[in-house]
Amino acid sequence: MTCIKQTRACTIGVVFLSLLLASCSNDIELNATADPVPVVWCLLNPDMNEQYVRLGRSYLPDPANPGAQPITDSMVWNMAVSVYIEVWQKGLPVQIIRFEPATAPPKDSGFYPKDNLRLYKAFFKPDRSAEYHLYIHFPDDQRIITGVTILPGCPVVYDPVDIPGRKINLQTGSSFTSRWAPGEGGGVFQVQLIINYQDSLSGEITRNQASFQLSPVLALGQEIEITDKFSGNRFLEEMKRQIPVKEGVVRELINVQFRLSKGGEELALLISPNLQETTISNSLNQYTNLINGIGVFSSIQEISVRNLQLSNTTINELANSELTQILGFKDIHGTEPKTGRK
Repeated sequence: MTCIKQTRACTIGVVFLSLLLASCSNDIELNATADPVPVVWCLLNPDMNEQYVRLGRSYLPDPANPGAQPITDSMVWNMAVSVYIEVWQKGLPVQIIRFEPATAPPKDSGFYPKDNLRLYKAFFKPDRSAEYHLYIHFPDDQRIITGVTILPGCPVVYDPVDIPGRKINLQTGSSFTSRWAPGEGGGVFQVQLIINYQDSLSGEITRNQASFQLSPVLALGQEIEITDKFSGNRFLEEMKRQIPVKEGVVRELINVQFRLSKGGEELALLISPNLQETTISNSLNQYTNLINGIGVFSSIQEISVRNLQLSNTTINELANSELTQILGFKDIHGTEPKTGRK
C-alpha cells in the first residue's frame, strides 16, 4: 500500500504543525496591536506534483462587534511578494523552487471569505529524505518570513484491507476498528469513511457520497500501532443526517472507502491539548513554526483503501431500520423498504 494523491491542495479538512527556523534581522512583534501579521499556510504533499502556499494576514476585530467576520481587504496583502523553497540535502542547499501566483485556487476547508487571498503554486514532488526551507519575501517593507520542515514517514494500514469476501460490520451495537502503523516521525492522524451510493429516480441514476470523519489522533513517534473505532450507531445517525430524503428515490450502496490522513509533527503540536486551542484567522497568541509570521509550514499525506464492502446485516439495517428506512436504500435482496416513505 502506498500513499496516494490528495484531492485538495492545502487542506485543513482534517486541520492538522517541527521547525528549525533561520533567524531574520527584520523580526516583528507578533503581539503588536496595530500592524497586520502575515498568515501562511503550506502543507507539502509527497504524493502530489503540485504544491501550494496560501498567504493572508491577521486582522483586528471590531471592538464593538468582536464576532463579526472581517472585511475581505483586511486579509489580503496588496503588495509584491516573492515565494520560494530551498531544498536541502545533507545540510546543504541543492535546489531553489520558485512559486508563481495561482489564478484558480482550490477550495479548502476553513474560513476564507473570498477567493482573492493570495495563493502560490510550484510543480515538484517533495522527497522524504530532504529538508525544506520556505521563504516569503516582501520587498516593499524589507520583510521576510522563514520556516523549515521535513516530511515524516508514510503510515501503513493493517486494517481494513481490500480482501475478497471481507466486509465491514457497522450495525447497531457494533463498531469497526481500524489499525495502522504511524510511520517514522510524529504527527496527527485522522480517519475518514466515505460511503459511495447511487440514487435512482425516474430512470436517472446519479452517484453520491456520505463522508464521516473521526476525531484527530496524536502520535509523537513512540507508538508501534494505533487503533481507532467507528460505531455502528453513529453510522446510521450520520447517514440519516447527511443524506436528503427524496420522494420516489431508490438508493443502493456501492462500496466504502477508508482514508487515513497524516499531518506532520508541526500540526500535531498545533492541536495538542497541552497547547492553546485556536485558529489561524485572528489570533496571534498561538503555536507557529514561522519566523516573522504566523501559520503552518508542514506536510500532509494520505492512504486510501478502496472498494470495501459493508456486511449484509449492516445493509439490511440501513434499509429497514426505523431511523433510516425513509432514505430508500435497498436491502441485500434488492428489495426496497415498504414503510416509512411517501
